[in-house]
Amino acid sequence: MKTANPSQPPKYTHVRLKFPRTFHGRMEFMSKNVKRLFNYFVPKNYTIQLDPDREAATVSGTVTVSGRKADRPSKRFTFHQHGLTITAATIFKKDKKGEREVPVTRINHHRSSDEVRLHVDELLYPGEYVISMTFHGDITRPMDGIYPCFFKHDGAEKKLIATQFESHHAREAFPCIDEPEAKATFDLTLLSPTGEAVVSNTPVELQRELDGKLATTFQTTPHMSTYLLAFVYGELAYREKKTKHGVTLRTYATPDNVEFTTFALDVAAKVLDFFSEYFDIPYPLPKCDLIALPDFAAGAMENWGCITFREQALFVDPSNTSLSSKQYVAMVVAHELTHQWFGNLVTMRWWTDLWLNEGFANWMEYFATDHLFPEWNMWTQYIVDEQQLALKLDALENTHPIEVPIHHPDEIRTIFDTISYSKGGSTIQMLAEYLGHEAFQGGLRYYLKKHAYGNTDTVDLWDALEHVSKKPVKAFMHSWTSSAGYPLVRAEVSDGQATLDQQLFTLNPKSALRDRPLTPWPVPLHASAADQSIFDTPHTTVPVQSPDTFKLNHQQSGFYRAIYDQPHLQRLAKHVKNKKMGPIDRLGLLADAFEAAKAGFLDTTAALAFMETYQAEDNSAVWDVMVANLAGIRAVMNDEDLRQTMKPYARDLAAAQLKRLGWEEHKGESHFDRLLRPTILALAAVSDEPHVVAEALRRFADMKKPEDLQPDLRSVVYVTAARKGDTHTFERLLHMHHATASSEERITLAAALTSFHQPELVDRALALITTDNVRLQDVMYWVAYSFSNRFARDKTWKWLVANWAWLKENLGTDLAFYRMPVYSARAFSNENFLPTYKKFFESVMEPALDRSTKQGIEIIEWQSQWRKRDLAAIKTYFANR
Repeated sequence: MKTANPSQPPKYTHVRLKFPRTFHGRMEFMSKNVKRLFNYFVPKNYTIQLDPDREAATVSGTVTVSGRKADRPSKRFTFHQHGLTITAATIFKKDKKGEREVPVTRINHHRSSDEVRLHVDELLYPGEYVISMTFHGDITRPMDGIYPCFFKHDGAEKKLIATQFESHHAREAFPCIDEPEAKATFDLTLLSPTGEAVVSNTPVELQRELDGKLATTFQTTPHMSTYLLAFVYGELAYREKKTKHGVTLRTYATPDNVEFTTFALDVAAKVLDFFSEYFDIPYPLPKCDLIALPDFAAGAMENWGCITFREQALFVDPSNTSLSSKQYVAMVVAHELTHQWFGNLVTMRWWTDLWLNEGFANWMEYFATDHLFPEWNMWTQYIVDEQQLALKLDALENTHPIEVPIHHPDEIRTIFDTISYSKGGSTIQMLAEYLGHEAFQGGLRYYLKKHAYGNTDTVDLWDALEHVSKKPVKAFMHSWTSSAGYPLVRAEVSDGQATLDQQLFTLNPKSALRDRPLTPWPVPLHASAADQSIFDTPHTTVPVQSPDTFKLNHQQSGFYRAIYDQPHLQRLAKHVKNKKMGPIDRLGLLADAFEAAKAGFLDTTAALAFMETYQAEDNSAVWDVMVANLAGIRAVMNDEDLRQTMKPYARDLAAAQLKRLGWEEHKGESHFDRLLRPTILALAAVSDEPHVVAEALRRFADMKKPEDLQPDLRSVVYVTAARKGDTHTFERLLHMHHATASSEERITLAAALTSFHQPELVDRALALITTDNVRLQDVMYWVAYSFSNRFARDKTWKWLVANWAWLKENLGTDLAFYRMPVYSARAFSNENFLPTYKKFFESVMEPALDRSTKQGIEIIEWQSQWRKRDLAAIKTYFANR
């Protein structure tokens, strides 16, 4: 699944395991025994008939599950259910003589544990059984289980019915053993209105009319987990093509939007063929459908053969889609198609190893997209958009290991985060460099073939890679996946050698972990094929052949940060200025310096002086780091005088690229220049470069419709208009928001509507969130953007407190909902706010909010410490320029 990340606004707005162990000061407690129903009953096949009633918002059905009772004799069967009422049940015992019914004497619904228990009077011994249940439940607004999607067609309000079963929402649709290890085959019959499209995991086996409805029976699915079952029905159109291996691909969308799926369809065909050849395993189904849903909480979901997407993640409209969004579509398609092998064909045994799904998909989406579009330089972008995000989150004391024990099902959604995805992917990148790509590919093929249609733990992957590479993969990777955090490597370079030390990197100077003994990581010093040196002690000295150019972590392939003594940093600065260093190493140096400054390991003014050597920088990914550094200072220091004195610095920094790129696209310019233009224009605009602000306002005034503006530049124009605008501007942006059918355009306009400084307009923007004018899937964007507006910060906090019950009711199962404590904490850098923050989140606490709330407290603490420590020096630095 590709998660949506509201904490990362549109790129150019710049609003933007079973044993107790101690690792680097973090205690991982022994996991409590999670009740696993798979230990009691092993399903083989589900035969399901579902009859959703779209207008009544209810669903009824029957399920017959055959399987093996696996535990000791007992007098009951237990299945997962949530929100269902089981009205009847039968149990048949299978033996050599045939089937014998065992009467069900009592059906108990245990709502608190998501269970239904079927009781009988006789002892049920291990063996083969067939259990049938009749049930009914609800179609709910929150975007999981079975839920509606709303859209307009020919002026009429319409609804699709769709599903989202990951992580544990299949139990909302039918009683089952809703655990990833409980793989089975599924025979689904779905009742739906006649004349509408009906799609599920497998091709249609049979369609017939039944009681005035269309009864569609689908072919038997592969052996798979419950969370991968899916269906969609409603007024949908499709585009179709075949891969060179003969797989039928279709992209589905609402009738007015299906034309915008052509790019995704082309990408999907190429990626599916690429993976079939790379893994040396053909895609195992005859068809693969990609379906754009008007309402979808995540980015996309990898249901086997029936992949569902947020519209923004599948549509490319030449008139409305920015280049970064087009790139995002290609990446999401590649991510979900990776899962057809990693996740679907071979599945983690339990959610502790979610990263086996998501970390690999995170890395492979870049690998495949880079294969299709080498001119996009995807690996440079990977370092900024994935690795750097992971390093930032993992620098908190209240992070978690890649392999994280899950104590309660509701905790599952809390690990669909940057650690499982981006840190998981970054450690795979490090491992691939360590092994070499030929051995890495061979190990993946061996792993997938050996465990096809089964379940695995992390160690199974290490075994496969060791088998092929003959290298000590388990020993190398153990600390990286089972330990939270990562090291900071300090280097002092002189006289042909470098003295190295490693310590745990934490952002919060108050963290007690800084003073605890360190268990060293096995750090690949350069993490490249040219240098396989591993630094696995607290201190060491290494020879340096070229002292002037010595840089650790070449190409940022290792998951750690490195800082240098000041004389050596100045030597490296000359190579940055002369561009004798590649863009990945340039951005890595700068990111490490600024993050070290935030944590108090380096003076912020030294990092700022170092950034001045980047004035000739022309790489978009490096500029993303530069702009993020300036935005971080503005936000955390929260000082109006400083904001004003920073503007000339920022204008000077951007001047050369602003002159080179301008507003209009140049013939033959690179992909990265097209990505860079809105970044430079946005920085110039927020720094009040007069001619940029004037041009943005002119373009907004002259615009008759959004298509009059280049999609890449809309966020610059809209947000500048909002920053400088009034009620009339707000009304115009609001009308555009309500009128557009483009998911991307709504998000871009949301960033603008939450950027006004007038109190009354801040109030209006916040009031919109709970209305039907804002889709539930977009709510978290509005909240995150509002918190990032300093004029709206305090009002947004009050809104959050007042509307928590509404958020919980409508979005309480959304992955982003449980990041809300982090979204809000990032807006505050004054420890005086901590008692208010703690009091509120303690009052609404539940298990899934615990880690996020602790992270929020830590964020407020380290931001406050940074502000307290460096504000005066930073103000002096900019004032003296």
